[in-house]
Amino acid sequence: MKPINPILIEFFHRSAVLNLPDKMREIYQFIETKENQLEEISSNEKQFINLMIDNSPFKAAAEHFSLDISSIKQVMDEAQVEIDRLIDERCNRVKWIDCTDSLKKQHGEGHLQWSFIFVS
Repeated sequence: MKPINPILIEFFHRSAVLNLPDKMREIYQFIETKENQLEEISSNEKQFINLMIDNSPFKAAAEHFSLDISSIKQVMDEAQVEIDRLIDERCNRVKWIDCTDSLKKQHGEGHLQWSFIFVS
């Protein structure tokens, strides 16, 4: 895969999550939200790991969705595979077109340094 801007990758990730089937997306977002909450209150990596053990987002999701933890793990694994597939697919379609010379002609040499168009 070509190197891609991390902001673009984050956009692709959000888009991929939104394209998951409803129940899978709900479970994925529930766990992701819980993990983000734990990350926000953690002061370091060790504390985060301890909070993840003590307040397992997977256990909370299992209780919330009335499923067992192994079912939640399976849904999350399937969701991650699908998210990765969608991101890879979109990254492979990305094409950057350098329009610098064309725009310099239109606006003059001193106005623009670099101009790219992103096409997906």
